[in-house]
Amino acid sequence: MRQARAAEASLIRTLTRTARAVTLRIEPLLKKEGLTLDGWLVLDALAAGDGLTMTELAGHTLVTGPTLTRVVDRLVTTAAAYREVDVEDRRRVRVYLAPRGRSAHQRATARLAEVERELDPDGGVAAALVSVDPG
Repeated sequence: MRQARAAEASLIRTLTRTARAVTLRIEPLLKKEGLTLDGWLVLDALAAGDGLTMTELAGHTLVTGPTLTRVVDRLVTTAAAYREVDVEDRRRVRVYLAPRGRSAHQRATARLAEVERELDPDGGVAAALVSVDPG
């Protein structure tokens, strides 16, 4: 039992350190596009959909409410995204990717793809992680 806990803690520690190392590696690339990691995650979610509510964005990005609001506000201010009232439910607001945001997303995604190829040349790590992704 003790060994299992030690292995679990080791796995958690390793995954956390890996996530932080990757974040440190990609943040300078995103900064060149005027994006933060959270900003890119939002653009990436918007690029895959046709307008998302804040709740949907939170689910796709795992960014918390207050941070997500700040990120979307910044994307709207820089004309990378825009908000519109949902036509089916006027109580909801949907966030859409603007042309400027699509361009920034495409450039950032290309830069990140280079890093992915360096970190996972055969795609095996990504495939293994996708197979256990709960989202």
